[in-house]
Amino acid sequence: MHSSLLSRFRCSNHRIMAAELDGDEMQRVENEGDIRPYMFEPEASSGSEDEDHAIEEEDQDRLQRNDWCRCGHCTVMPTARECRCCSEIAEVSSVMADQEVHCITLHPGFDAVCLNPWVLQTAYFQYRQQYGRNAQHKTLNERYRHTAYRQLVRMCWQFLGRDCRVVLPACAVERIREAFPSVNYEGFKLPPLER
Repeated sequence: MHSSLLSRFRCSNHRIMAAELDGDEMQRVENEGDIRPYMFEPEASSGSEDEDHAIEEEDQDRLQRNDWCRCGHCTVMPTARECRCCSEIAEVSSVMADQEVHCITLHPGFDAVCLNPWVLQTAYFQYRQQYGRNAQHKTLNERYRHTAYRQLVRMCWQFLGRDCRVVLPACAVERIREAFPSVNYEGFKLPPLER
């Protein structure tokens, strides 16, 4: 029974992988019968150092001035990664287009979803129920800010999944920080590699 179960698993697994493979990879798997490490990883791009340098310079320019802002509400953030306008982010732009506004902070749902303390309190209760002890915040404003960021993600991206994070528009972050101020702000952080 064990061998028949194993062969069925290999067959079903092979069918799943077959949909993801191109012709050469599929032929290699069929001929060799195994999968090799890094077989499905994308190959490194052949970008030049000049392109990388130009990107670094553009990022440094974002820290010097805010001419990258198209909505007129962004401020320069602590890192170049965080210096993004709502009009530069496709998911946010599509939500803005639905209401024909030029900034996400002017969207009729932004205040109700991201700044209303009653909505944030209710959303935080759901977050705390889902994540338990991981839902710890020192101050009320910290809790509201964190929940407001989550609400903005829900409004624009719907659902990201665990440890999947996105950079939020500088205008929205600034507006949320104005509503729920603090002495220190953490800024954007990538999730830990291992849990």
